[in-house]
Amino acid sequence: MSKNEQMVGISRRTLVKSTAIGSLALAAGGFSLPFTLRSAAAAVQQASEKVVWGACSVNCGSRCALRLHVKDNEVTWVETDNTGNDEYGNHQVRACLRGRSIRRRINHPDRLNYPMKRVGKRGEGKFERISWMKPWILSPVA
Repeated sequence: MSKNEQMVGISRRTLVKSTAIGSLALAAGGFSLPFTLRSAAAAVQQASEKVVWGACSVNCGSRCALRLHVKDNEVTWVETDNTGNDEYGNHQVRACLRGRSIRRRINHPDRLNYPMKRVGKRGEGKFERISWMKPWILSPVA
């Protein structure tokens, strides 16, 4: 034994045993990571929530299928397509983390929801909302 092990009073074997017991206690106690599946109670669709299908559009070209849970016109949860046959050799396209984070882009306060026309000088950030038919008539549309 070296002097360091004698000073601390714990051997390597005791440390490994303690770490294993602590890990099991955390796992049994319901410790979860941030990217785990929703619990069974949370997975039940609420009456005011509807599920719509969408496609991922993060410029990779895959167009992965997404299930969007919508409540009060706001996306609350994003799932990938888990309805296929998940067997070896049967390729199933599922969205990556960029696609699963689409909720942040959809619900962002700076997202454009309507056609806008610049009314100030370039760079001033002054815009006004226009109708959906005007962009076809006007050319300087943001």
